[in-house]
Amino acid sequence: MIGTLKASDVYMDILDTLPNEDKLDLISKLVKSMKKAVTVKKKPKDVFARFSNDWGGDMTTEDYADMLRSENVESTRTVETW
Repeated sequence: MIGTLKASDVYMDILDTLPNEDKLDLISKLVKSMKKAVTVKKKPKDVFARFSNDWGGDMTTEDYADMLRSENVESTRTVETW
């Protein structure tokens, strides 16, 4: 059976011959490159803000409920207003 070779093991074999100060320099450069790769995602202030146009836009809750009541003409159920 053929063994698998990890890239990190190959690099370690090569870098093992470097002096310690060069290894430390390489470590600091690797850490800096990892910090650059990390991006902070901004969370929306209001999780439901992106749905505002789907559910009545800038209407108040009461106005939206009144609109829904007026559109429902087939129902015989009476729903009190606010």
